Amino acid sequence: MSKSKRIVLASTSPFRKKLMDEAGIACDVAPALGDEKSVAGLPPTELAAKRAEFKALDVARRSEAGALIIGADQVLSLDGISFDKAETESEAIQRLLEFQGRTHFLHSGICLVEVRPDGGIATVFETVVNIQMVMGPMSVDAVKKYVATGEWQGCVGCYRIEGEGRNLFTEVGGDHSSVIGLPMVELKKALSLFQ
Repeated sequence: MSKSKRIVLASTSPFRKKLMDEAGIACDVAPALGDEKSVAGLPPTELAAKRAEFKALDVARRSEAGALIIGADQVLSLDGISFDKAETESEAIQRLLEFQGRTHFLHSGICLVEVRPDGGIATVFETVVNIQMVMGPMSVDAVKKYVATGEWQGCVGCYRIEGEGRNLFTEVGGDHSSVIGLPMVELKKALSLFQ
């Protein structure tokens, strides 16, 4: 990466930052200040793309010329219906019971926004990776026990695949980074265009 190109990850997720660190991609972190949930009413894949762009543009407006902003967002869908993060333990329990024994999809969107030398802002790359997730059957007690770990908090699916949540699934149809919400294969290819 060019020394003049500052990379900024528009995320507060320590797991996404860790993925960047593990890939050897130096970046700063600057969370979006706006509410991405204001972007609504779209099909799940498009919703993930537009929310990722929303975050990247939000941070780009506060960044200096030459910065490259990475926006990422993840939307979960079941039977074509989108879900946002659960707010309470009871909501997380209800959601996991609804998902158990069924297939849902994670739509991981990424967007790169460049702050040009003249201060202009341009979206230079965006994509969405769709991951099929097959959750095994669980009893009510097993769901409650998992939710009690606290891993559901801040996760659109009410599980953390990098924790005990990995044991909830019989099939994961995508790579680890895409499940976490920052598809690194696609991101590295996009970033290589700016070297």
